[in-house]
Amino acid sequence: MPKVKFGAGARYIAIADALSEDIRNGFLQQGDRLPTHRDLSWHLGVTVGTVSRAYAEAERRGLTFGEVGRGTFVHGPSPAERHMLRPSRFEDQNIILMDFAYPPPGDTEEKEMATTLQAISAGPDLSRLLSYQPHAGLKNHREAGAQWLELNGLTVEPDNIVLTAGAHHAIAVTMAATARPGDRVLCEEMTYPGIQSVCRMLGLRLEGLTIDANGILPEAFEEACQTGDVKFLYCVPNFQNPTTRLLSMERRQAIADIARRYRVSIIEDDVFGLIVDNALPPITNLAPERSYYITSLAKTVAPGLRVGYMTGPQHSIPSLISAVRATCWMASPITAEIASRWIISGAAERILEGRKEGARRRVEIARRIFTNYEIESEARGLYIWLHLPAPWRSSQFMHAAGRAGVTITASEPFVVGRKAPPHAVRICLGQPESDEKMTRGLEILLNLLNKGPDVDSLVF
Repeated sequence: MPKVKFGAGARYIAIADALSEDIRNGFLQQGDRLPTHRDLSWHLGVTVGTVSRAYAEAERRGLTFGEVGRGTFVHGPSPAERHMLRPSRFEDQNIILMDFAYPPPGDTEEKEMATTLQAISAGPDLSRLLSYQPHAGLKNHREAGAQWLELNGLTVEPDNIVLTAGAHHAIAVTMAATARPGDRVLCEEMTYPGIQSVCRMLGLRLEGLTIDANGILPEAFEEACQTGDVKFLYCVPNFQNPTTRLLSMERRQAIADIARRYRVSIIEDDVFGLIVDNALPPITNLAPERSYYITSLAKTVAPGLRVGYMTGPQHSIPSLISAVRATCWMASPITAEIASRWIISGAAERILEGRKEGARRRVEIARRIFTNYEIESEARGLYIWLHLPAPWRSSQFMHAAGRAGVTITASEPFVVGRKAPPHAVRICLGQPESDEKMTRGLEILLNLLNKGPDVDSLVF
């Protein structure tokens, strides 16, 4: 039951605001069922009509959804949306943020940025960069994108590169360009939560496929394809989010063969491919006529450079460009210019190497701290997947960590559908600004694990 402070404003707005605040603070989680209209009206001393208006307002804000005969449920927000709703958390030095997949801080990117901005401001192209550009990006920006994809093991002509405002935008663009409301999309049974938001926005049906230690089970993919109405498979084959797992080369070939046989397209999200050591060549190389490949600089160079690069079958490029035009008109020319200069000069690779060294160091610290517990990780990963010992549950541990001053992500937001979430949490290692702060956060989590849950944290 929400705690509502009624003031001079409309009561239904106050109730909706209280629900929004409880979602932001984590008291309400994705999938939680809210009280019935009658129960909440009795608890707050308002009419049933006021509660109905409050729930309608919450649904209008995208916070809840109703199911006839079952009730009203919480939509989210996702971890990324929670950051946007509470930007002040970035400024609270008492909170150790470990719930967002950042690359670890380096020691060269600020100097590179200062030098690049000075060069751009003094150069002859500044006025052009402040004007409208082709929707797919300037020619030299697309050439730099092709050079970046080459590092990922993918050779693409610059004319087949489309710039976007990051990888998440590229996912939305690809689906908006090629799918229609009601289309069926497959993905790993636990996946990047943003894909669920995109599918919900576009009216697509998202279904999860069984995964094991080697990624998606090809037989699960084929069984789903046999119904004949699958539009896409979305997957993160390198450093799967959140489990850190690698899709084996044998399975990549099997999935490419199945996609070709059933005429299913593949969206390959490879944002982690350059920062981890065990990355394998893209699936796109195995089925180029059916694959859309997406990457960005966010997880490898700088999260604030909202520049993504995508490519697809040649016939699809005009549709992808149209979708960019419809959603943001064009990627920012200024950030695209910075990214291009860094790629061409080699600065991006130098920054990447620093990020990788930081990731290696931090993973070693995490493995040492959690030596007595089961974790999944990669030598240079941005996060670890911690399996919780009994009697801990995922959301329970996340809330306990939050009360102790450390933000992590429970397993629930990653789960597709209504499958029971595993008792595990994702802990991001790159977010804290120093190794010392990250170590302090991990030690707080270790202490919680060793102590076990408090009675007060249990839900009866």
